[in-house]
Amino acid sequence: MQISSLVGKTVLSRSGEWLGYVVALRLTRDMKKLSCLVCADGEEEEFYIPARAVISAEDAVIAGRQRAASPTGVSCPVGRPVYTHTGEFCGVIADMVPGDAPELVIMGVGEARRVPVACAALGETAIVYPSAEEKRRAGGRTSGAKTGSGRPAGKRAETLKSVRAEESAVRPSDPEKTKQQPVPEPGREYRLDRTNLLGRRVKRSVYDEHGEPVALAGERITPEVIARARRGNRLLALTVNTLTNLY
Repeated sequence: MQISSLVGKTVLSRSGEWLGYVVALRLTRDMKKLSCLVCADGEEEEFYIPARAVISAEDAVIAGRQRAASPTGVSCPVGRPVYTHTGEFCGVIADMVPGDAPELVIMGVGEARRVPVACAALGETAIVYPSAEEKRRAGGRTSGAKTGSGRPAGKRAETLKSVRAEESAVRPSDPEKTKQQPVPEPGREYRLDRTNLLGRRVKRSVYDEHGEPVALAGERITPEVIARARRGNRLLALTVNTLTNLY
């Protein structure tokens, strides 16, 4: 199950009462299971449903009465920029597949690939390694080699400098261009709501499972477009194709 299969789905009570829709998901720390659903009602007010309260998640999410007072678990890393262990920018986390061996779905320019979470270091940005063993070795070198100021030294420090340089390079410097092509803030969870999407222009066309357009490239997002995306379970795709600079 990919995260995108739940985001945007309608949330119903046991009796069929409409409660809202799924905005985002939070995961257990090992990212193998869902911890809770972040949902929004008709007034865009958030509420939280523990994963154990979900009865079904086929055509819609059907949940029991149980609610969480605050979100539990860790935020889903969808939307975070991804770099290789040598500091090369390689895309954005566009989706995630939880399970016994959780995977990140990384969208580069024109292509998507899966990377095991065990091969990635997740923070404000995601750093991917050729293997889990390489990641462990890199972690050992980092913890054992520090300068007097407490900063990582040697090759790791050079990698971090390269990452920062890449981040600066992919951010447009012109204020007007920045407004038209926003870059998601590192470490922030995608907020799939009207505040982030309304008024922005879609960078890449989004279609539903029947091939019907939800929003075409260059189209400005309106409440009707968001409603179509929710009905077609394409809210996450609409967000990724609007808030990233990959296209």
